[in-house]
Amino acid sequence: MRSPESSRTPTTTLLAIASVHRTGSTLLCSILRATGMAGMPMEYLNIHTKNFTNFRAENRLPRLNLKGLAVGAVRKATGRSAWRNIDYFSDSSWHAYLRRAAALNTTPNGVFGIKMHFNQYDEHMLRRGIDANFWNVPIKWVRITRENQVRQAISLVRAEQSNQWNSNMTAMREPIYAEQSIVDAIHTIDAANQNWNQYFAANSIAPLQVSYEQLTMNMDDTVRRIMNHIDTPIDTVPTPQTKRQSDGASAQWETRFLEARPEFVSRAATL
Repeated sequence: MRSPESSRTPTTTLLAIASVHRTGSTLLCSILRATGMAGMPMEYLNIHTKNFTNFRAENRLPRLNLKGLAVGAVRKATGRSAWRNIDYFSDSSWHAYLRRAAALNTTPNGVFGIKMHFNQYDEHMLRRGIDANFWNVPIKWVRITRENQVRQAISLVRAEQSNQWNSNMTAMREPIYAEQSIVDAIHTIDAANQNWNQYFAANSIAPLQVSYEQLTMNMDDTVRRIMNHIDTPIDTVPTPQTKRQSDGASAQWETRFLEARPEFVSRAATL
């Protein structure tokens, strides 16, 4: 008798989406998931989400090691989230989790999709001696960036202050303009982009390049490019499940910031 996992479509292609915070990757992945043919891309390497917590509850993977059990018990007793460190899980259990995530989320065309910021990829795969080749299938890399890095930094600062990371979340507090925080966010974005640049160069990878501006200006064409990239052309591009968060307040922040810090004007260039 075949197990539920063995009866699922085997993974034959990995769709790896290399992202940086506030590039529209959540919006993009919501559309790709809705196609039902793009491998259900999500942040499977992000151990700080409800999705990860729910997965662990349902699949008992990854399992805690002795250190994780001890620290987790203390954190739970003090009312804090128990699972905040990748070192709390054994390597074998983490590998089993990655295999299980692919087994459950590979779409009928054999694609498993994963979205990852570089820090997630580095900490939760590269430093543990594995990379995107872990699943032993051809990899279709897509890199999403943002032309207007000032607006990207503003979006990051506003999300961190409000704890509202997408349009389906409720803001916990109203963001307050903070010039230095925007500067710091630009440097954070720079570092993340450089890390991806270096990784792709070191591994002779030429990903399909898309941008936030392309996605929001011509969503249909951008999604079709990605679906063609994974050899799965589609007739109709589905409606996204999340919306753009950019608003008038972000534009006001941008104007105010560039007036105070004109040296960053070139970072505000758009397509």
